[in-house]
Amino acid sequence: MPILYDIIKAMEQMMTSNGGPAVAGKKHDPQPLKRLDLVREVVDRIRSQILAGEYGPNDLLPPEGRLGESLGVSRTVVREAMRILGAQGLVEVSQGKRPRIRPADPQTVVETFGTYFQRGDHSLLDLIEVRIPLETEMVALAARRATPAQMTVMEQTIEDMAAAEDLQMRVEADARFHELLAESTGNPLFSLFLTTVSGAMRRSRSETIGRTGADRALQGHRAILAAIRKRDADAARKAMDEHLRMAEEDLRDT
Repeated sequence: MPILYDIIKAMEQMMTSNGGPAVAGKKHDPQPLKRLDLVREVVDRIRSQILAGEYGPNDLLPPEGRLGESLGVSRTVVREAMRILGAQGLVEVSQGKRPRIRPADPQTVVETFGTYFQRGDHSLLDLIEVRIPLETEMVALAARRATPAQMTVMEQTIEDMAAAEDLQMRVEADARFHELLAESTGNPLFSLFLTTVSGAMRRSRSETIGRTGADRALQGHRAILAAIRKRDADAARKAMDEHLRMAEEDLRDT
């Protein structure tokens, strides 16, 4: 699924980089730094080592003085680089202690990518264009992997949406249905992606459901679930494609 690969790569770049590519380095024998932007160079060097697995989760980095000496920079440069790496969620910095490599934390990705979707230069239609190829493949996997218990909970979200008395309740039930589809694939990256864009997706649903009501969304959800119950991946893809294109049509009309 190329689109999923591209999305995950973009998320990784947003989480781990603010500029040019990281430069690979050796853990025990780094080359002295020569570029003017020394802080950025230290950040890139250490980040590349972390991502390459040269430092594992909870490993301690060398003391400031030794790290600065090995990289050819001052303690001040090292200290500022640690601050940036800490903000990126890669190291844990505590007063009086050596920096520690943090284990991978999906919440950091969620917060970073979610902030971009809240503030970035894009529209809800842009999001729909990404969701169509992603979620059509997602439901195809769900058709193969969803358990009877998961299908039962999906059915309950449809009933909840039909019985909802206000827009917020309808939007939440709609969102929960799609979250369950992601969970039922057994691939945590689908859930991670949907979580990162959950705020934008709720805005999208508020606009479409608020304008046209819940019937169109309910029709789509029922068709998707019916295909999943039959273990028909092609029918599930088709139902999701039609469901999201109806949402796209509603957004274009707003």
